[in-house]
Amino acid sequence: MKFNPKYIRVPNPIEPLQTPSPDRFSFPKISRLKCAALVFIVVLSLIFVLFTCLQSNYCKLSAGCPGIADTPSSLTNQQADTLDHMKFHHMKKRLPQCLIIGVRKAGTRALLTYLNIHSDIVTKGKEMHYFDTDTINHLSNESLEAYRKEMPYSFEHQITIEKTPAYFTDPEVPERVYRMNSSIRLLLVLREPVERTLSDYLQITEGKIAKNKEYLPFKEHVFEKDGSINKSYKGITRSLYHKHLRRWLSFFNFNQIYVINSEELIHNPASVTYKVENFLGLAHEIKPSHFYFNKTKGFYCVKTETQQKCLAESKGRKHPTLDPDVVYRLKRFFKPHNQKLYKMLGTEFDWDDF
Repeated sequence: MKFNPKYIRVPNPIEPLQTPSPDRFSFPKISRLKCAALVFIVVLSLIFVLFTCLQSNYCKLSAGCPGIADTPSSLTNQQADTLDHMKFHHMKKRLPQCLIIGVRKAGTRALLTYLNIHSDIVTKGKEMHYFDTDTINHLSNESLEAYRKEMPYSFEHQITIEKTPAYFTDPEVPERVYRMNSSIRLLLVLREPVERTLSDYLQITEGKIAKNKEYLPFKEHVFEKDGSINKSYKGITRSLYHKHLRRWLSFFNFNQIYVINSEELIHNPASVTYKVENFLGLAHEIKPSHFYFNKTKGFYCVKTETQQKCLAESKGRKHPTLDPDVVYRLKRFFKPHNQKLYKMLGTEFDWDDF
C-alpha cells in the first residue's frame, strides 16, 4: 500500500495547539457547596451574636429602651407582643421581681441608679404608683398586663426592679403586691426621721414656690399651737417606720425585705450594693471603682465604661439649719418609735443622739 501525503495533517503555525491544562484552584462541586454553606452559617451566627450584644448594651444604657418599644395603642396585646418579639429577640417585658418600696426622701433614686450598673438588673426609671393608685383594679389581668407593658425589656435571667417610695406608707399596698407576687423581694431605704421629715417638707415647699403658692414655715407644720407634735402631718407619719413595716411583715417574710440605712448608702454605696447583690442572689459586678465623689453635689456619682452619671440637681439639696430646740423636741418624739423599729430589725441606727 502506497503512502498518500495528502492525508498528512500539518499544524497551523498561526493557531497553536490547544492542550488542556489542569486548573490548580478548582474543587469538586460538592466541596464548594459545603464550603459556601459553612461560610454562610458562620457569618449569620456572627451577625446574630453582634446584634444581640449591641441590643442588650443599648437597652441597658437607655433604661430598657424607652420609646423604642412603644407600640400604637390601637394594636391588640397579641399584635403588640408579636411586634415586640420582632424588635427584641429573646427579650420581653416582665413584671418586677423586686420593688424599692421606700422610704420617700431617703435615697431610693440613688439606689436605683447604682443597681442599674449590674448587667443582670434592669430598672424602671419612672415611678409607676401602680399599687398605691386606688382607682385601679389590681386583681384584674388587664391591669397587670398594662403594668407589665410599662416595664423595660429584659432577658429571662435578669431581674426587673421598679421604684415607688410611696408604696411603703400606703396601707393597701402590701396586700396588693402580695397578690401579684408573694415571693417578690423588697428593698427599703430608711433615713433618720428628723432629716427625712425636713427633706420631705423642703421638696413640697419648693414645688409650691415654683407655682407661686403660699406655704407655712416648717415649725407650723410639725407642731400644734400648744407646742405638741402634729401627728397628723404626713411628714411626721411617714417617718413612723415601725408602723408601716409591721403591715408589710403581715404579708411577707422578713427574709424578703432588705433594709438599708441611708447614711451607709450616702457614704459607702459600694458596700450597700455588694450586700444587695447578695440579697438578690447575683454575682458581684458593682465595684468601688464605679463610684466617684462629686464635691460640688456632695454625694457619689456613677462612672462606667460607657457613661458618667450624677443624680438630678434636686437630689442632695442642702438643708437649712434648724433651731436646736426644734431638733430636740422632734428627736425626743421619734425616739420611742425608733426603738420599736430597732427591735423589729434586730439592729440599731445612730438616730437618737440629741
